[in-house]
Amino acid sequence: MEEGKKRLFEGRDAKAVTVVAILMSLYQLAQSTFLTIVPQMHYSIHLTFIMILCALMYTPYCTCERDGKIPVTQWVYAFVVLLCGIYYISNMENYLTRMPQVDELATLDIVVGVITVVAVIDLTRRCMGIILPSIGCLFLAYAFWGHKIPGILYHRKLLAVDILDQLVFTTNGIYSSPIAAAATYVFMFVMFGAFFASSGAGDFFYKFSMAIAGRYAGGAGKVAIITSGLFGMINGSPTANVVTTGSFTIPMMKKSGYDPTFSGAVTAVAATGGGIMPPIMGTAAFLMVEMAGISYKNIAIAAFVPGVLYYLALLLIVHFRAKKDGLEGLDVKDLPPVWATLKEGWIFLVPLVILVAMLMKGYTANLSAVVGILAVIVASWMRKETRMGLKKILSALEDAAKSAVIVSLSCAVAGCVIAGLMTTGLSGKLASLILSLGGNSSLSALILTAAICTLLGMGMPVAAAYCLTAALCIPSLYELGLQPLEAHMFVVYFATLSAITPPVAVASYAAAGISESNAATVGWQACRIGLVSFVVPFIFVYEPMLMVTPENFSLESVWIILTATIGVFILCAGLEGFMKRKIPLIMRGLLVAGGFLLLYPGNMTDYAGFAVLALLIVQQFIGFGGKRIEKS
Repeated sequence: MEEGKKRLFEGRDAKAVTVVAILMSLYQLAQSTFLTIVPQMHYSIHLTFIMILCALMYTPYCTCERDGKIPVTQWVYAFVVLLCGIYYISNMENYLTRMPQVDELATLDIVVGVITVVAVIDLTRRCMGIILPSIGCLFLAYAFWGHKIPGILYHRKLLAVDILDQLVFTTNGIYSSPIAAAATYVFMFVMFGAFFASSGAGDFFYKFSMAIAGRYAGGAGKVAIITSGLFGMINGSPTANVVTTGSFTIPMMKKSGYDPTFSGAVTAVAATGGGIMPPIMGTAAFLMVEMAGISYKNIAIAAFVPGVLYYLALLLIVHFRAKKDGLEGLDVKDLPPVWATLKEGWIFLVPLVILVAMLMKGYTANLSAVVGILAVIVASWMRKETRMGLKKILSALEDAAKSAVIVSLSCAVAGCVIAGLMTTGLSGKLASLILSLGGNSSLSALILTAAICTLLGMGMPVAAAYCLTAALCIPSLYELGLQPLEAHMFVVYFATLSAITPPVAVASYAAAGISESNAATVGWQACRIGLVSFVVPFIFVYEPMLMVTPENFSLESVWIILTATIGVFILCAGLEGFMKRKIPLIMRGLLVAGGFLLLYPGNMTDYAGFAVLALLIVQQFIGFGGKRIEKS
């Protein structure tokens, strides 16, 4: 079945949807500040709003209905969802006090439960396509009929009503940790991003990137990286980031001399990295807080060195490509002065500083986001051109609710997967299967886990990809002896990187459309450019000290950071085949290997890596096997 498409609203329909969206955002603000609501009730109210919005915003199929008019059938659909939500909320006390699978469900409970499950699956298909709903249905089908499968996947027969009970009327299914995160941390963070974008801060980010990086070799590429990275940390969506920033950075890169494929790939990798780059990390950090039980502060600190290595590698790739192709920086006359840019827009950095400071101090993500939103509004009032009046504020509230639809529904479907795992014991069986397929090699098991995370994450938002892959793969990583921080960070990396990994590389394909390049070629180019990010998770699994924290910081940590930085440098030189002069093919292979060795902490690997570095220095500065590129 095909997915739907967004309606282009007009007239009363547009106003009605706007009212629903604004009411949802106002409710979320109230719940984050002064309302005291039982969590499961809050999750239900949140999901009811989301399902109503999706029914009104998206057509059932791509080819049906004309834009701008919501048919009566879809108003009826939304009304039925509303009635189910009201019924569920009004009976919340009973659901909280009853014993699941012991106390029987009423007939109307069953009807409401079935409608809720069907609506979640159907509406997710509308806004995301068939892949994620199919995965959810597969796990539900396993819960129903897995008792007929012989061998390791067999489970005892479960009654349909018991499966429905776990799925809808407990916090082990649709209302489990993924929707809990979506209804709290993630929504408020999306709202912060909506206000930040509406305030005009995006223009400042772009000008600031131009001011600090535009004048240097390959300046357009470096501006694209910094701009996309800054936006990516805030909006948490690689694809949306590519569409937003790539619309002006990709043409700028092409105009300055980069080829279209490379321009698209760089933008895709930079946009994707925002989800794993502290201090904000898109939505990934907040989801990890909920699902792994690790504080935001510890997550952000641990992710800092790997995140810096990610963007350092990308900047070096762009720099070496610019040197190789003889590309100069942008014309200084076209660049804004650094200090003048800061003087004009520094106020927009204040909300980010406040947000991060509050999170680091241990305040809840919800409260931090609310204060951050207020700080954005106040910051916008400092300049007449960016001042947020009532119209802009209402528009940001509307955008926040609409932007949360895909994330929340995908998290609800991830809850169906969790229900299938918990009711059947499949998570332990999958862990055993992964370990057995990996044989006695932990590396083989990790590679298989990484492949599963990447495969299942393809085509999904980061939030959904992480929730789904964490539910399936974390048990196997625990069996390998990983600690929660290492295991969840490993999954976050590969779930996030699925956005640039073919065959369904949504960020790469979005960039390819803007750069007018072959989509598959941009995807594979992005994988090459982002090679460091595929290697780093394996390294911090085997040597957790690469994730430097206050607890493990020492002089050895400084050495690890230094060697990893040098490793990234020679690895990127090897990938591009150039530093100051061309690098011969055989030596490029040695540099890539030497880079990996220096990335991995250890005396022997460091000695071997430094030997390769010495060879590179000799080749580049004394000269053999390559010609220096002269300026034309």
